Amino acid sequence: MTDDELFQEIIKQEALDRHNAHRGHASSRPLSENYEYIGLRGEVEFAKLTGQMVDLTRRLRGDKGIDFIVPMMFTIDVKTARRAFNLIHEEGKPFADIYILAQYDDELDFVSLIGWEWGHILKKAPVQDFGYGINNHYIAAEELRPMETLIKRVGNLNAKLHD
Repeated sequence: MTDDELFQEIIKQEALDRHNAHRGHASSRPLSENYEYIGLRGEVEFAKLTGQMVDLTRRLRGDKGIDFIVPMMFTIDVKTARRAFNLIHEEGKPFADIYILAQYDDELDFVSLIGWEWGHILKKAPVQDFGYGINNHYIAAEELRPMETLIKRVGNLNAKLHD
């Protein structure tokens, strides 16, 4: 087994463990197949880009929407979806300081970081139910800030941004 294959198996197992730990909890929102894996892949991509560590701490009540705390002490939540048309955040839930939208490609097992926005801006964004009975604040992907501007703020760039 190669290092990449081993890494993928570790990520898949962590995603399965997260799914099982949150099964039946009110805060769990499994909106698609392999929801935890796709979300974790987005977090891993951001971590690789910035040199941050993925938080693998098991939290039975969830992470309160915080995936990273970067050196400038801002909280970051990475939202990863197969069809990342909008950055969304459930209405009434606590907000992180920064949100990142990422898109996952099943066929390639690949994540692209699309853009970002401040939490206080997302909090003021319009609200819509996208068909799951959950109202979400949303900002269209094409309206997000470029990842390059966030990387300049976060620093510690370890990898090139994907085209």
